[in-house]
Amino acid sequence: MSIPFWRNRDRYYRMLGSKCQKCGKEFFPSVLVCRSCHSTDVKDFEMPQSGKLLSYTLQKESISGFEDQEPMVFGLVELDNGVRVVAQIVDTPYEALKMGTKVRTVFRKVRTDGESGQIYYGYKFAPVRVTSH
Repeated sequence: MSIPFWRNRDRYYRMLGSKCQKCGKEFFPSVLVCRSCHSTDVKDFEMPQSGKLLSYTLQKESISGFEDQEPMVFGLVELDNGVRVVAQIVDTPYEALKMGTKVRTVFRKVRTDGESGQIYYGYKFAPVRVTSH
């Protein structure tokens, strides 16, 4: 496993961002200085695991190493705390997506390193399934 990935694995696995201890503003990805009040008193903060889809697009060609996942859907997700994240959308056909769809964080394989075979995991988003009784 690469050293940078190993050192940052909690950020990939748990969606760690930052929260300013002075003004309460939340950020993802994490910051060292609050962009709102400029305080340096920021702490790691786990982002909410749910939100809504604001926008989305279909990517038919990918960068090297991701060809097996083509086509890929990416979306702009507004988390329940108002923070916006761009991430891959999975578990539903592109045609079935709608703006405003409720989504949740899922933990999935991101890619496999070709030389070492190391599997990298991280967060993606999937629509929340509504069950009827």
